[in-house]
Amino acid sequence: MKFFNKIIKSLLLVSVLALLAPSLYADSKGVIVVSKDVNVKNLSKKELERIFLGKTTIWDNGKRIQIGLSTADGEKTDHFFKEMIGKNQRRFKKYWLKLVFAGYGIAPKLFSDNSKVISYTKRQEGVISFITAEELENIEGLKIVSIDGKKSF
Repeated sequence: MKFFNKIIKSLLLVSVLALLAPSLYADSKGVIVVSKDVNVKNLSKKELERIFLGKTTIWDNGKRIQIGLSTADGEKTDHFFKEMIGKNQRRFKKYWLKLVFAGYGIAPKLFSDNSKVISYTKRQEGVISFITAEELENIEGLKIVSIDGKKSF
């Protein structure tokens, strides 16, 4: 009987935690996620900036870094670019156009919505992406990366 009660209590606790998990990110604009093959749990803001600006191009495991981004959700995406990369979306795109035409990089993959970014990040190896908070329930199979110890921003 005691064993049965422990199981019930454990299941109840797990259920409550599962229901509360989305609210942990409720105030956030989004999170950084990576493909399951990327062995990264935390990045500094500077490391993240270097990755998204094409200055760091290889993961520690030797795989090429690929970037997936959504052009949807203007306000939240703008917040990501300004706070984490130091450029607005327009300046970010111009920056990458110059790099690509000069032969110095492979541009990030841009998608019309977050679901396509998530799908791309799941399918490809070495991908890092920004996902808005609304899409967190769809990221099974991806890893959330902390930025300076914070899971969301």
